[in-house]
Amino acid sequence: MNTYRWGIVGLGRIAHKFAEALKVIPTAQLVAVASRDRKNAEAFAERFEAKTFYDNYEDLILDKEVDIVYIATTHPSHASLAKACLRFGKPVLCEKPFAMNYQQAKEVYEVARESGVFIMEALWTRFLPSMKRVIEIVKKEEIGHVVSIQADFGFKAPYDPGARLFNKELGGGALLDVGIYPVFLTTALLGEPTKIQASGVIGPTGVDEQCAMLLEYDNGAIASLSSSIISNNTQVASINGSKSRIQIDQPFWGQTNINIFTDWKPRGLVKFDYPSNGLNYQIAEVHKCLDEGKTESDLWSYGDSLLVLKTLDRIREKIGLKYEADV
Repeated sequence: MNTYRWGIVGLGRIAHKFAEALKVIPTAQLVAVASRDRKNAEAFAERFEAKTFYDNYEDLILDKEVDIVYIATTHPSHASLAKACLRFGKPVLCEKPFAMNYQQAKEVYEVARESGVFIMEALWTRFLPSMKRVIEIVKKEEIGHVVSIQADFGFKAPYDPGARLFNKELGGGALLDVGIYPVFLTTALLGEPTKIQASGVIGPTGVDEQCAMLLEYDNGAIASLSSSIISNNTQVASINGSKSRIQIDQPFWGQTNINIFTDWKPRGLVKFDYPSNGLNYQIAEVHKCLDEGKTESDLWSYGDSLLVLKTLDRIREKIGLKYEADV
């Protein structure tokens, strides 16, 4: 197995979690970090023992000692930074959402195909052993065919109009930040919805503070989803089959256990042990793909990311939420 030298662009909360996860991967090494704030970059590099830090993103992308770039900046800059990396021949793991909309993501993937360079959206939930097991159970129809799905991700964020979650210029709002997880779950299990109904509450800063979604599928299945940044919701998911159901414990999008119920009675609890915060599994998938010379992951492909963004676009259209990238 090869050792891969990572660079991190954007050094917020998720970048700290990612750097922690790198520590449990023997074939991963953090060599460079970049932030627009030089002091932040220097402090991050010192904490996680990165050899080099930059006060701009471009120099890190051009650094020949960096084998792959993890993009952890705010949503609106994801697409442009990903394209810059690809054009310089740098593989990319880009934080979700991969882009602000379907069209942006499509353009990034076109650059990836032209350059022949690996890229993957960092939708870390897909790579967790618990989620892999859920998808396996559903595909094998161990619970029968899926009849309905309920999934909810809501948390109460401190209100600050200038903070990322409430700032429209930074791609704020519940749907792109946390609503993407229940949408991911339904698309991973059921594919593209034939019909979407949605209702959202647009707050004073112009972003969706909460959103309720009803997705319908041509096989008769339905999905009831919700997201919020103004309330602490259940964060539980239920996949209801014709024979039995799977309950993914709180938080369904994170490191969690799954319960299988038949006729309301628990049939079995599946527990999972994690060596880190869970982000290590997506890192391992990236390394596997690079070792095998792949330009995309079989577990989370270009098409998978595009379908999620296409669905999010349709939901945003229903609730009247537009960003600068949509114009």
